[in-house]
Amino acid sequence: MNEVKLIEHLFEAAYVVDNERKILACNGVFEKITGFSKEDVVGKYCYENILRHVTDTGKQLCHDGCPLHDSIMKEKINTAKVYLHHKKGYRVPVQVRTIPFKDEKTGEIHAIEFFTDYMKESKIYKENRKLKENLMTDELTQVHNRKFMDYQIGMSINEYVTFKTPMALLFIDIDHFKSVNDTYGHDVGDRVLKSVAKSLSLNIRNGDFVGRFGGEEFIVLLRDVSKEEMVLVAEKLRSLINNTNTYLDNNKPISVTISVGAIFYNNSMSKEELIKEADTLMYQAKQSGRNKVRYR
Repeated sequence: MNEVKLIEHLFEAAYVVDNERKILACNGVFEKITGFSKEDVVGKYCYENILRHVTDTGKQLCHDGCPLHDSIMKEKINTAKVYLHHKKGYRVPVQVRTIPFKDEKTGEIHAIEFFTDYMKESKIYKENRKLKENLMTDELTQVHNRKFMDYQIGMSINEYVTFKTPMALLFIDIDHFKSVNDTYGHDVGDRVLKSVAKSLSLNIRNGDFVGRFGGEEFIVLLRDVSKEEMVLVAEKLRSLINNTNTYLDNNKPISVTISVGAIFYNNSMSKEELIKEADTLMYQAKQSGRNKVRYR
């Protein structure tokens, strides 16, 4: 029986049953997930106090609603999330897939059930998601990193070219940040960076982006925004930072300000020109006394 040999090479747990649901074979992954050995199950019926699949409401599927039985009777593929009974007496959440096939020798409809540990799949998904987030996130401040912001700015420019969706860019620099590091040390400097980043990220709209551009510089990308709204957002962020304290270990408060360059996009600018223009406006804000917004 080719199916019996085949399942040994699968990464998924699998077992094969005949048309009466007698277990003909199972693989090594089946043994690992269920705790049952081949000797425990082969030759027995799957509904005989073995896996005892139930739903999250407690419905006993082996005698009412068995996906394997349904696949055999209707010759259809089924998928379901169920909870199997481990040999040691606890429930394991699994994602099952049952596939019918015709036995070459007897012509009877048999079936294979594949299943994967749902918790393991969920863990892998979360790990992959975390890895993806790490690739997009500045490790210290937990806002987006420069690479991600470069990508989003490019995408927003393409959206403007295609759909004329307005956009704007804020280039932000923390004023006198070097003196913070020199006076209080880099640990406090890092605390200030995280505080500023948090204030920025919590006070922009859904659909806008904030990222750390480098050192004490941040970029805010505003999408589908008017020039007037751009100025209001820039002034709001400047004011919020100006009125925010970071506390030292002795509870002494220190505060910083930011200088902001705000540029409303027009279609004559490339991504690099847009960033450079916002950066230039930010330096004009610094030269005019800091804690200012300059825009165009």
